[in-house]
Amino acid sequence: MVYRGKPSAGCEACRKAKKRCTLEVPACSRCVKLRKDCSGYRDTTELQIQDESEAVKRKALRQKARQTPTATYFLAPPAPEALSSILTPASTNSDSSSGSDETTEIILHSRSWSDDMSFETNGYDQNLALVSRSGGVSLGFSMRPLAAEIATTHFFNQFTASGHWNFLRIFRQKDRMDPCLDLAIRACGMAALDNVEYVSIGRDYARTMYVEALALLNAALRDPERSKTDESLLAVAMLGYYENLVCDSRESIQSWKAHIAGATQLLKIRGPAQFRSLIGRTLFRETRVQIMIHCIWDDLQPPDFLWDWQDELQTQSVEWHIARPADELIEICYEFAKVRARVERRTIRDEDALATVNEIDRRMVRWSIKTMTNSGDLWHYTTMEVPDDPNIWNGMVHVYHGNPAPSCWNTFRSIRILVSRSQEWLCRRLPIFTDVERTEQTAYFRKVRRQMTDDICAGTPAALGHAPSPAYNNPAVLLSAYGSIWPLFFAGTCALERLGTTKWDAFRETPSQTTKASAAGAQAAWLLGRLEHISSVVGLKWAAGIASALKGDFTLHTDLMPDEIDESWGLEIGHHDGATPAWLKRMQEARRARGQLPLLVGGGKTVIGDGQS
Repeated sequence: MVYRGKPSAGCEACRKAKKRCTLEVPACSRCVKLRKDCSGYRDTTELQIQDESEAVKRKALRQKARQTPTATYFLAPPAPEALSSILTPASTNSDSSSGSDETTEIILHSRSWSDDMSFETNGYDQNLALVSRSGGVSLGFSMRPLAAEIATTHFFNQFTASGHWNFLRIFRQKDRMDPCLDLAIRACGMAALDNVEYVSIGRDYARTMYVEALALLNAALRDPERSKTDESLLAVAMLGYYENLVCDSRESIQSWKAHIAGATQLLKIRGPAQFRSLIGRTLFRETRVQIMIHCIWDDLQPPDFLWDWQDELQTQSVEWHIARPADELIEICYEFAKVRARVERRTIRDEDALATVNEIDRRMVRWSIKTMTNSGDLWHYTTMEVPDDPNIWNGMVHVYHGNPAPSCWNTFRSIRILVSRSQEWLCRRLPIFTDVERTEQTAYFRKVRRQMTDDICAGTPAALGHAPSPAYNNPAVLLSAYGSIWPLFFAGTCALERLGTTKWDAFRETPSQTTKASAAGAQAAWLLGRLEHISSVVGLKWAAGIASALKGDFTLHTDLMPDEIDESWGLEIGHHDGATPAWLKRMQEARRARGQLPLLVGGGKTVIGDGQS
């Protein structure tokens, strides 16, 4: 590795003009004032160090050709008797050859971890010695990056690329970073690294950092002044990320909800004054999205301040012409969350609820048209046809021009899926429609859901780094993959709906046969594959729990169940003999635990409460 000095992280326009770049997100102040497209910021950690491994190897081979080798060397610990474990590339890489002149055998020296000691990974920070096979004198040397350095470096590489949270680098340059924020960074960094590299005792280290950060955060939240700082809100957000990184069960959702509840209170305590800085506005917008997902998920009334402060946020936002589509979409989501909460608590008549939801659907359609035509290239996308690629569904991929368009569009599609489900369910509850009208309505709503599902599939490759050139790929795949989990989940429920439970169970047992005979089965397999990719390759273990829910546990939310149970479903689940299926019992228990009316199945429909509608 060769050190290249400290480069500028500024955007291309500021570097060419030799002006100081403000590094703001989504565009720097200078580009905003000049109304230029900001190219984004460079990752200085990648520019400072350049990999010269191949050049060094070529130089060594040239020297070797000019002289006769007298001995072969390999790396080994200076104290063999102190080894607690031995790993070698030769033993872990089937493609390696121990007899090759170009192969270097590395024996790793395991040590217990601490922040002031070396840390064991596959290739990091080991105390090694250069020893001749012929028995020559060993040449001792040491490579000892600290555990904290490894975790922090990986965090900044994964979480602050492409301008996201770029202000964290400013915090890092301070003489002393907030201890709670520092520990939260280490927890997320090491957890993310361990998920993809399987670092020895990495999970234990990350868990320890998480527990210590949580203790410091609780102390900070009890302080009226410290609770209002950007660092405290960032720590809450990052500890929420940690839960998504390491948890793959239902408990992870509960923990995520707890962090969102805490972040909601922090936003309220901070007040409109937080909009005076770009950092405050960015954190507010990101946290607000998570709050809305939580409210819609649990049919909760969204906090009033999210709506009341919208005008102040717009007034303070110099970047509003860029952020406008996202802010407008959140306003629509807010109205949708409100009506869902009122329907759940029966504080609104079904007729009024249906009228409100229908208007929300029309607003969403208008939003999509306006965003595509009048919001600039950043928000516009096109559809490109590509050859067969396992990472792309049906050969179609959306071409975006930068963040946050891909995640925002997939959020729109996810919410519209839920809106159409609410419309269909409310239409069924009302006795004013004829059977023919109900059939037409059902066909329309399912057509909308299928289109939204196809669009989510086409928008996913850009988020996972699989879109072919010249399409945009998010350089921070960990973050964009996090934003893709919910859309993939809701798209998966639509595939489930199209298959029906009988075909879905057949798909789970023999997916290869089902996918050949069913387009819905093939799409379901692709969606599950994306969630599994996010879990195993990207390293967000939470996606594995979501994939498991789609494979067989439909008790997470009533919206996941199909709105009708047809005759074949009734035969399968046992209603022909009066039995109550296990999945329905679990859903009834879950709803009672939340103080909601239980679900009943009768007359070929799933209904709430006593069955009267």
